[in-house]
Amino acid sequence: MTQQREELAMEWRQEGKRYAVDVNEFVRIGMESNWQQKQADPEEDKRHRLVGKVLKEIKAANETGNIAELRSQFPPATWPFSDIYQDKMQGVEPITIMLNGGILFQTSDSAQPQIYVADATSIEAFANIYSAGVSPDRKYVALADDKEIRVLAEPDCKLQGTVAARYKWAALQRQIKDILPQYESLADDEIPARSLIKMVPFENGQSLLLVSSGGTFLVEQEHVTLLHPDPATYGDDEDEEDRYIGDAMMHGAVSPDNRWIAFGGQCSEHLLLDTKERVIHEIAPVSSYPHYCTFSLDSREVWFNACHFYNGETIKVPIAELTDNAATVDKEWPSMDGDMRVYAAATVSNGQILGDAYGYLRLINSEGEEIWRYFVGSTISGLAVSADEALLAVGTYGGMLHFIDLQSGERDMYTIGNAPIQEMARWIIWKDEAPLRW
Repeated sequence: MTQQREELAMEWRQEGKRYAVDVNEFVRIGMESNWQQKQADPEEDKRHRLVGKVLKEIKAANETGNIAELRSQFPPATWPFSDIYQDKMQGVEPITIMLNGGILFQTSDSAQPQIYVADATSIEAFANIYSAGVSPDRKYVALADDKEIRVLAEPDCKLQGTVAARYKWAALQRQIKDILPQYESLADDEIPARSLIKMVPFENGQSLLLVSSGGTFLVEQEHVTLLHPDPATYGDDEDEEDRYIGDAMMHGAVSPDNRWIAFGGQCSEHLLLDTKERVIHEIAPVSSYPHYCTFSLDSREVWFNACHFYNGETIKVPIAELTDNAATVDKEWPSMDGDMRVYAAATVSNGQILGDAYGYLRLINSEGEEIWRYFVGSTISGLAVSADEALLAVGTYGGMLHFIDLQSGERDMYTIGNAPIQEMARWIIWKDEAPLRW
């Protein structure tokens, strides 16, 4: 190692450690005093001055394959890169950790969305697939291209597997147009797969939840039902024949037992469909706008998040208590968290790992107690956890895919947060750049 490189690495490590210590102490005092004790803000992280040189080190290490030495000398951090390389960054959304250990994920660049499968040392991109989704039991993966949606049973890392179902876009779009003849919607998109926000196969691949900017739809044996928004709320407008039906912040989830579908958007209540009884329950959001939803592993609870700017509140709804819709709309439900605007969740046996707008992960149990928090460095865009709950895949809008060891039992000196977990590996997935290990 040259003296110049050694000095660069030392400055990077020392400043990273200093910043982590300062922020952790600031948060500790704040939380212990319920944020009543006045404090000076931590001194800003000065590593942004070094990122150009550090990026060269990352690229050089990828050429030689010496990633372990790179991580030792230049511990990974996203936020120092944010200002200078913001135009390169994009959302990275883990879909699932496959049975073979590969992480299936997608990028959010609307001009060129991409599907990948990666592990800690290798990565493969799949052309002409625009969206992917996984069933609640992780056994079925849905892949959408410009012609159809294929549902595969337990595909391998090459995305090859037994085809459980196929859904042709032409047939789906015809049905959607029949439902919404006077509106523009997903039926009118030239490549509808690119408009999908979320896709969930369930019932052994024989049903699909499609969440898009142009409507949320339930597909059962190729029969399409519109879930949201309700055209009746749009009213009549004789001067405007073609209107776009949709909502902001569209989201949805399917329960592990396949009975319940949670969904909503900015202009709705929190909504929960009982697919057996064909009843939709409405739950009032505590914060301003419905933003996210997720289920417990046993399907007995649904968690709903609503947001206001970059903050929000998450409530827990025990599904057994949803007996009379009129009595539940304005019922006060237990609060699980009163701070986070949730962008993603990973359901685990002792609660939910929630990822927020500020780049934090928090493990919160079913009683609403925060077990730990961990700062990733950029707004969370997706989470996936392995079946044994040992590995957490974290995607961010900083263009990063993080491999987190949930069972490490300790944290390193550069970690912001109190979580006893550690990052093992990372991929940088930036627009118009080759993927880089870090």
